[in-house]
Amino acid sequence: MTSMQRFDPFREMRHFTRMMNHPLWGARWGEPLDDDVEHAVDAWSIPMDVRRDDKALTVVASLPGFGSDDVDVSISPDRLLSVKASRTSEVAHEGKEYLMRERRAGSFSRAVRLPTDLNLDDAAVALEHGVLTVTVPVAEAAQTRRLPIQGAATSDSA
Repeated sequence: MTSMQRFDPFREMRHFTRMMNHPLWGARWGEPLDDDVEHAVDAWSIPMDVRRDDKALTVVASLPGFGSDDVDVSISPDRLLSVKASRTSEVAHEGKEYLMRERRAGSFSRAVRLPTDLNLDDAAVALEHGVLTVTVPVAEAAQTRRLPIQGAATSDSA
């Protein structure tokens, strides 16, 4: 079974070290060990990008195959943005069996702590083509404002 994972240049070295220290050293290379928790966490987490500019903080999450009824987005009072998605398993059809099954069923979740200078009341959420976008504007008090300079309007040129 294959899964997409974020690139980590040291993952193979950690896996090799665990293989060498494992009591059943004869396990086949590439198979996850029982204690290979990191592999399971990477495969079941929601990939996210978080970016910020002067106007807003934007979180973009990949949720391919999920509809808006399958996804729950919430912001807790302690400023924790939580994205949860769940998918149920398909019902088996009589007389048909799977030769290969890679689409997972279950619950997926991810949480991000938000900065204190955001206006949480004006947060917006959109789900389009499997891409979830959460936009939280920066509070006006925290935005950069240009201040006028008082005094002479001309510059000194000699």
